[in-house]
Amino acid sequence: MYNRINYRAVFEKTGSAKYISHLDLNRCMQRAIRRADLPAWYTEGFHPHMYLMFSLALSLGAESMCETMDFRLTESIPPQEVMERLNAALPEGLKVHAVVFPKYAAADIGSAVYRVELESSDVQALAAEWDNFAAQPEILMEKKTKRGMKEINIAPMITVLSAEQTEGIFRIFLRLPAGNEANLNVSIVTDAFKKYAEQPFSIVKAIREKIFCLNGEEFS
Repeated sequence: MYNRINYRAVFEKTGSAKYISHLDLNRCMQRAIRRADLPAWYTEGFHPHMYLMFSLALSLGAESMCETMDFRLTESIPPQEVMERLNAALPEGLKVHAVVFPKYAAADIGSAVYRVELESSDVQALAAEWDNFAAQPEILMEKKTKRGMKEINIAPMITVLSAEQTEGIFRIFLRLPAGNEANLNVSIVTDAFKKYAEQPFSIVKAIREKIFCLNGEEFS
């Protein structure tokens, strides 16, 4: 009977890596673990496969500084060494910031914080439109559910933490529900604002910065 030691890698998915699909990310990480010569634990049964679990799905095109991947090794290796070996095997855009022993389960996730950067020729006008948009009691958007597409009011689900203006860029920090109880993709928020705003803008960046548990602690 092999040992089964649980690890969690906290990694960034940025640049061109933001276009890697969830399925391709899974394959990429499996290759990296093999190239790093880490003793991965495989499931048992008729079709054994490497155990990997990503805690919170990220929409294609979005970036993140706080993605997590759970995996198991059959030998005890110091987390720092695991991190270094993985980073040596990963492609550009994927970088492990830490390897830890999991404290929380994916079911404990409650929210995520995003940084959204919008580019406009008139940032002040765009900021004013955002204030009006965010103040609405009702923002109806279609959201995919287990029963198909459904129109929901996303306004109560959006928490604006702060907003700031720099030359040509309007930057917004949002906390959105995530996890099993409720989940709002940042792309739904930006799509809703595109429909609302008269001032033209382009999305420079939409990046997930932190993931929090239902109890308010940072997910780790």
